[in-house]
Amino acid sequence: MEEERTKEPEIRDCTLFWDYCHDRRWLALLFLLTIGIFLLVAALNHLPGASGLMYGIPLSVFLWGVFAAVDFYHYCRKRSLLSRAMQAPELAASFLAAGNGCAGRMYPEEAFSWNERSLSRLEQAYRTLIEGLCEERETILLDSEKQRKERGDYYLMWAHQIKTPIAAIKLLLEEREDGFPMLQELFKIEQYVEMVLSYLRLESISSDLLLKEYALGQIVKNVVKKFSVLFINSGLKLVLGNLEGIMVLTDEKWFGLALEQILSNSIKYTHMGRISVYMAEDEVRTLVIEDTGIGIRGEDLPRIFERGFTGYNGRLDQKSTGIGLYLTKQVLDHLSIPVRVESVMGSGTKVYLNLEAGLQGSDPGPEAGLQGSGPGLEAGTQKNEAEA
Repeated sequence: MEEERTKEPEIRDCTLFWDYCHDRRWLALLFLLTIGIFLLVAALNHLPGASGLMYGIPLSVFLWGVFAAVDFYHYCRKRSLLSRAMQAPELAASFLAAGNGCAGRMYPEEAFSWNERSLSRLEQAYRTLIEGLCEERETILLDSEKQRKERGDYYLMWAHQIKTPIAAIKLLLEEREDGFPMLQELFKIEQYVEMVLSYLRLESISSDLLLKEYALGQIVKNVVKKFSVLFINSGLKLVLGNLEGIMVLTDEKWFGLALEQILSNSIKYTHMGRISVYMAEDEVRTLVIEDTGIGIRGEDLPRIFERGFTGYNGRLDQKSTGIGLYLTKQVLDHLSIPVRVESVMGSGTKVYLNLEAGLQGSDPGPEAGLQGSGPGLEAGTQKNEAEA
């Protein structure tokens, strides 16, 4: 292989002059035609001296003009194709497409027209180089995608396996009188694991959706019941509006996940007061999750759904990942549920979920149902579930 590589430049050096002549053959032909025109004019006019040669100037200018026009046309085509090629790296070979490799898949009608005429040796060299780079790029992308998939599969397997010891620890702590504080921390670990699983499944969420009508009140109660440990420990008051009789066309698991992330943020940034979940009075079929927490700065509101954005509150907390609300927005977008956030710094936050597209039933007033705080929360939730 090393001998072949050393021989190749030598062969190119030997043929360099002939390649140059091949690429400049039209210019050489034009030069010879110009000389021929002057000789022909001089022979036909039988004029002595240089005066007869003046007749050849207009003919030569016309010939060179035609050549310049044709050459400019081909130049413009190349520039146009190069401009298109700048849109993506793999399009770089389109103006010298050979009809195979990555070049043959771009602009086939233009690639065909370029194949019809012979390329210069220099263009062929550039074409070979660019197609080699395209193939290398495709290989790198395939390898990168394979590694990403394998890494995702590993994290997915890990997240599933870690749930078993978490469930076992939870059972052990429930038997201990002093296990409640540890149950709260274990619940947070469980939520983080669920977030990882949901994040990994987000790419294939469309194939995982099971859309049908669900009772909105039951979904909300199930989510609230999961957070009963945090409500009891924090002493926050929960106010549930009357959501009975309202049906929503959605996916229960993914919609519940979005509600969990919103509720988790409300609990996290509400140190005293209450959290309310109710239907808005002044907006058609809109679910509201309201808290009396620390609020969100106005300049942070437009960016709270961006991946990795933590904002002012996140920098104070030092534990925010900026993934929860991003995940919420992605899920709600797939469920076609618009989300809007209003907040006043120091007064609290309201999250609006517009369920108009998937809701059927009446729109009862807010805060007409369950109320509870502290140790009585779980019992109150169970009571409402029994009545439903």
